[in-house]
Amino acid sequence: MDMLEQLNAAVEYIEANLCAGLDLDTAAGIACVTADSFIRFFSYMTGMTLTEYVRRRRLTLAAQELRYSKMPIIDIAMKYGYDNAAAFSRAFAKQHGITPSAYRKGKGSLKVYPPVSFHIMVKGAKAMDFRILELEETVLYGVSKQYEGKGYKTREELRNSMWADYYDDVPGQLCEGKWNQPGNTSYDGIWFGLWQDGKYMIARERANIKTGDFETRKLPAGTYAAFKTETGGLAWEEFPKLFEQIFGSWLPTSEYRQKYNLAVEVLHLWTDHDLRQKKRYYEVWIPVEKK
Repeated sequence: MDMLEQLNAAVEYIEANLCAGLDLDTAAGIACVTADSFIRFFSYMTGMTLTEYVRRRRLTLAAQELRYSKMPIIDIAMKYGYDNAAAFSRAFAKQHGITPSAYRKGKGSLKVYPPVSFHIMVKGAKAMDFRILELEETVLYGVSKQYEGKGYKTREELRNSMWADYYDDVPGQLCEGKWNQPGNTSYDGIWFGLWQDGKYMIARERANIKTGDFETRKLPAGTYAAFKTETGGLAWEEFPKLFEQIFGSWLPTSEYRQKYNLAVEVLHLWTDHDLRQKKRYYEVWIPVEKK
């Protein structure tokens, strides 16, 4: 069974257990990946979190129950995971734009979501700058923030808030001075963004940060598939496109599979604004092993 078949089998399990004891580890096991990898891959490929997908599917099926059965609304609410009719009504109205009772009376329309399925889509021949690298164990220092279960609509929303100097400003926590500060070069060089265990971490090697009590994380030694963008792009545009190519096209058809609950963003940046705009580029490193 190839990767696409495994993913679709996992979706079949989710669909069969929407109203029962849906177990993430079981779904991930069917897909032959870890739970964190399954959550990350699902988000990249569908544009929504797994939790959001399950909620949308349950409310889609609940609408069918309202239209075609005489089951009391409270029973439908309980069946699809809501403790009371009021919570169900709020969620139903948020998705469909109409209350359950109004819809049952034949008013309004629905916003339904069919089951997802994974396919390889050929959208045109697009070259990928790709290499295999052997990495020694690397210790990184930085600041992390929880993503899973914290209400972020996308991973990009969390990433952007952590990099922004008007919000979390993690680069400012790690380095002296500020971006674009005349004569300052402390931001020059390689930065890392680590997606692992439901967290995102902005980090650098010790030599590239100021003294401080920062979190540590080790990049494990081993084989990594490395993908590189062209120069000059913006991180918030380039990373989603690169992840989609990796997980949507390259990984399902390559001789490799992802090895750990880890995806590494590598940012090559400069403090000086003009240099940064001209020379910046990005990579994604995925730890892999042969299938």
